[in-house]
Amino acid sequence: MGIVSIKSISPVAQLGLWCMSEPWQQLLGMLALPASEMEKLQAIPKEKRRQEWLACRVLLKEMVGDNALIGYDAERKPHLSGHDQQISMSHSGEYVCVYLSERKPVGVDIQQMKPSISQGSFYFLNEDEMQWADLKDNVQMHLIWSAKESVFKYAGDASIDLKKHITIKPFSGNQNGHFEVNLQTNNRQQTVPIQFDTFEDYVLTWTL
Repeated sequence: MGIVSIKSISPVAQLGLWCMSEPWQQLLGMLALPASEMEKLQAIPKEKRRQEWLACRVLLKEMVGDNALIGYDAERKPHLSGHDQQISMSHSGEYVCVYLSERKPVGVDIQQMKPSISQGSFYFLNEDEMQWADLKDNVQMHLIWSAKESVFKYAGDASIDLKKHITIKPFSGNQNGHFEVNLQTNNRQQTVPIQFDTFEDYVLTWTL
């Protein structure tokens, strides 16, 4: 199926979504990977993971117009070699997404919903969130989890704990909308706006 959408989040940011209907071999044919990138691809043992890895890069190529290389810093935060744009990526099920911004860090996350997420709610819900979150609301549970993942990527700090350092402020609605997240890093608190969308059996969240 390929590109589902590439939409402007702001004059300096865009979010792309790709549905992976192509096998990884076909995706590889859409790119001109240098030898260093081919080595990385060949080191990926699972075909599904190769498909995800390549689909992100094909989507990125559609968004920036060339074969941009993705590197990672010491905190495993991705960056574009030779580009000033900030990048965040995610994949789940049949979809991958890429989020680009020219001015500030970004975070994006997509999750295919599963009925069992509430069983692991103790892993990501803190005491404040337990006061208002509905463990029976499967969409809400996935939006909370996904938003925490987006903010984690936005922060770019591997030491951040999803439960301790990221708190979702109460929100309602389960189709599309926005809410706020409190991020605490190095004794500093920051409010991070989150936009969300739901489609099929997926939730998608991204920082603003």
